Amino acid sequence: MKEVFRFLGALLLGLLLVGGTAALGIVLLLQGEESLTRELLRLAQAKATLLFFVGFLFLLVLGSLLYPVFLGYLAATRALGQEAEVILSNPGHRLRPRGPLELQTLARLINRLAQEKEALEREVAARVAEAKALLEEERKKLALLIAHLPQGVVLANPRGQVLLYNPAARELLGEGLGVGKSLLGLLDRGLWVHALNLPEARFLTQGPRGALWLQVVPLEGEKGHLVLLEGAKEEGALDGRLLHRLRDKLAGLKALVEVLDLEVQSPHLQSLLRTARATAEELSQLIASWKPKAQAAEVLAEDLLSLLAQTLEREVGITPGFSLEEEAKGLLVLADTYVLARGLAEALQEVEEAFLEGRREDGFLHLTLTLQEGRGIRLPPLLEEAAGRSGGSAWGGASRLHLLLPAREAPRLPTQEGPPPRAVVFDLTLFQVPEALEEAPLESLLYTAFDLETTGLDPEKDAIIALGGVHVLGQRVLRQEAFEALVDPGRPIPKVSSEVHGLTWEMLKGKPRLEEVLPAFRAFLEDSVLLAHNGAFDMAFLRRVGIHQPPLVDTLLLSHLLFPDLKDHRLEALAERFGVPVVGRHTALGDALMTAEVFARMVPLLKEKGYRTLGEVLRACAQLPLAKLTY
Repeated sequence: MKEVFRFLGALLLGLLLVGGTAALGIVLLLQGEESLTRELLRLAQAKATLLFFVGFLFLLVLGSLLYPVFLGYLAATRALGQEAEVILSNPGHRLRPRGPLELQTLARLINRLAQEKEALEREVAARVAEAKALLEEERKKLALLIAHLPQGVVLANPRGQVLLYNPAARELLGEGLGVGKSLLGLLDRGLWVHALNLPEARFLTQGPRGALWLQVVPLEGEKGHLVLLEGAKEEGALDGRLLHRLRDKLAGLKALVEVLDLEVQSPHLQSLLRTARATAEELSQLIASWKPKAQAAEVLAEDLLSLLAQTLEREVGITPGFSLEEEAKGLLVLADTYVLARGLAEALQEVEEAFLEGRREDGFLHLTLTLQEGRGIRLPPLLEEAAGRSGGSAWGGASRLHLLLPAREAPRLPTQEGPPPRAVVFDLTLFQVPEALEEAPLESLLYTAFDLETTGLDPEKDAIIALGGVHVLGQRVLRQEAFEALVDPGRPIPKVSSEVHGLTWEMLKGKPRLEEVLPAFRAFLEDSVLLAHNGAFDMAFLRRVGIHQPPLVDTLLLSHLLFPDLKDHRLEALAERFGVPVVGRHTALGDALMTAEVFARMVPLLKEKGYRTLGEVLRACAQLPLAKLTY
């Protein structure tokens, strides 16, 4: 409609110019010819209707002839502008001169400018590469060192999002670990907060793949945390499965002894049976006494009181007062701080005021928790267990709780001379990620570009046979964080589908079923924004198997948003337009990688058009007619 008004305005302006020029010429010709002027006016009045009809007909014919030309010129101009914007993301792209001569001249000029821009960018890139060479070498050395460490190492920002990790950490935490994802979804949140306050201590927790030792060390200047992980199995300890097998075999041995005792009458064999019974009982007592090593760590007395006060404020909303006598300061107290804090929180569930006092007492720290006068208090089993784990004791009386924890003098450390060691600095872009996902800048989010291959096009009847995905951090495609799985659909695949993706049932027989693959794929998608090309189709299949994870960024919609006057929005066309190699087309991982690379090159163009946040992009895409398409 806007284009129609522009055309009518231009046509009216042209008619006014032509009509005005003609009227001025007639006035000049008739100057001094009064009789001729009167005769012309009389004739015009007599033929006014005919003159108006002829003028209207002329205007209609002229508009019909010029309107397609006008629209074609506008469309060619807009298409030239939209294609020229691609150069912002892909400097190697060149325009094809077409349309009117002036637009062809403009296209050649833009190509010249693009060539100069590309040359300048190459020069700048070369200089930047030289400047970063030394830093990159140090980063490689550090990454190589971390990769070969036997324990898991994760670098996280203050919000717990992963910035760097080594293979050992991935082995311990599974597919849910990834750059940009949150560690708080994989580990106990309460224990994480507790461990932050005790960077020297290790804590036992349950990870996605079993028990872990966790240590969280804050980085200088509140720039993040270094997380150290280690499998919880210790030398000489029995894991749960082996202990269960031993108990099972022992139960079978006892049953066999009881049966033989009833059946065997020989005195000689009776003696052997008594020995077997005694052996079984001794093994039973040994297995029953086999407990994990007590988890306790040494912490300074002043740090312990402060830590307990913070936990009570966070867990039950109480801000207790606390004091520590001068003789107790500097003591190293042996305690399972996490269980101790939880036990105190359990004891104070319905209490409004409390006071915590610590004093030294013959190799122990004596903690006294006092409530307001007349308020009774019970001793929670968890608190008694916490004291017992470190070799201490706990008891209660009236409005007080008492804890006796082993303590010793902290050794004096020699003063370190000389400057502190130089820290290794990284460009950690996730430090400034906003709290609200909708208002987050496009280049600060973690995306998962994914694609599916299926047995057909009907989400209600057809099945998924391949899944592929790759993480994209802003404009950086993390090719080392990829997911690919083939799935046995349990039925033949139509020939027309196999001709597209090249997968047949014979190739997929023996592969895992979809329900075996989905948990790992779901973990790979967590804490990220989904990204796909023509994603409505893929999401229809995922919704059917229980994956509902909005929002979804669709590069097909983004292409229509960026290039509304271009006709080809296929993934191959976008890849060619942005200089992305077309590799592995119609394979799940290949298409996911192409989608990721195309999106990374779209981000600058979206920002140039004013779409800087995820919310702005999604709202703009929702207005497109194509967004109404469902499967």
